[in-house]
Parts: sequence; structure tokens; C-alpha cells
Amino acid sequence: MIGIIVCGHGLFASGLTSALELIMGEQENYQAVDFKKGETNTELTEKIHKAITNFEKMDNILVMSDLLSGSPFNTAVMEALKDERIKVVYGTNLGMLIETVLKRNMGENIDELLENALNTGKEQVGCFIKPEISDDEFDD
Repeated sequence: MIGIIVCGHGLFASGLTSALELIMGEQENYQAVDFKKGETNTELTEKIHKAITNFEKMDNILVMSDLLSGSPFNTAVMEALKDERIKVVYGTNLGMLIETVLKRNMGENIDELLENALNTGKEQVGCFIKPEISDDEFDD
């Protein structure tokens, strides 16, 4: 099984988790780690390490962070350097998280999850452009 940890600045992780659970229900082998205003890097390190320890029986752990080079990402990378089971992605968005959890629950392996997470993350970013409506469309 693969454990998933979502981490980020402020209430990023708990906010995404709230949305995820609204759509997909409560998840097993899943944990959110917030880096709240006023917390130190030491406190963040302890929280991420504790989350990883909770998944000590997992074959792999996927950490999904908010920003490249932010404290949550950097802390997760330091843990990944010590534990080969840990993979870290950044730029996490809700569509990416939902798809990753869904695929994990369907039994995909860590490499498939990583590839899918990155592809879905990119596909979930875009801009709505209002279509032009011609006068002919109103003549019906």
C-alpha cells in the first residue's frame, strides 16, 4: 500500500483534504500536514517525520507539497533522502490530488502514481475563454 501525505503553507493541506473528503469521502493511509503561521521549521520537521512514522509499514509514501523549494517541500525532500520509499511532488492542486488518491485506491504502483500525478496536475491548469457567439446562433 502507498501512504499519501499532503503538506503545505498555512492551511493548504487541511483545505485540500477537506475538499478531497467532500468529493471522495474520508481516506485511509492519508495525512495532511499544515505549516501554520508562527510555526518553526523544527516543528514542521517533527510533524512531517511523525506523519512518515505513521506509515512505517507502507511500501511507499507519496508526499504532495504545495511549492518547489518551500519549507514543506524541502523538509519532505530531506526525509526522502533518508528513506527510499518516499517520493515528493510539488505544485499539488485538487484535481491532481483526487486523481492520485483514486489511482492509489485502485492499486496503481508508485511509479504509475507519480506519472499520473504530474500529467493530471498539468492538465488541471488552464483558462476559460468565453466563446464568441455569432448573430446567426440567435436566429433559431
